Amino acid sequence: MALHRWLHPTHVFDRVHDVQPDWLAAHGLRALLLDADNTLVPRHAYHLDDETRAWIELLLSHQLRLAILSNSASPRQVAKMVADYDIPTLALARKPARSGFRRALQRLDVTPAETAMVGDQLFTDILGGNRMGLRTILVPPCSTNDFIVYRLFGRTLERPLLRRRLSEPRG
Repeated sequence: MALHRWLHPTHVFDRVHDVQPDWLAAHGLRALLLDADNTLVPRHAYHLDDETRAWIELLLSHQLRLAILSNSASPRQVAKMVADYDIPTLALARKPARSGFRRALQRLDVTPAETAMVGDQLFTDILGGNRMGLRTILVPPCSTNDFIVYRLFGRTLERPLLRRRLSEPRG
């Protein structure tokens, strides 16, 4: 598969909160792997706002299985962020490497066919999810506070790919 196909998200949403239980059920999805930094919370701001808490509670009330799959170097902070919900966290996941994805699927006891990866970065979240055969859901970053290397290179490389992808139908 050509690299640009690996970087092509299955679905694009305007906000992470727009990913709703009915939509997930209609697509046969029982589990979500969620990126933390700039998907659920601004980078290094490991505190869920009320809207994100309500969204997580909604997903859990529909028996969706959730795990945080993050490249964050702050595993304790990531785990503390979702401790109220008993959601497994895998920080230092090394996305797009398959190992973190495999561990998350194993922890949730789900298959790739019933799981989606939700994240804000093409070169980590989407590439890794696609390599594992997951559905991939791209959302815009919730802040502009990116790791400097990613801001300079990753986002710059993403722009032309996103322009083409975002002109296609959503959801």
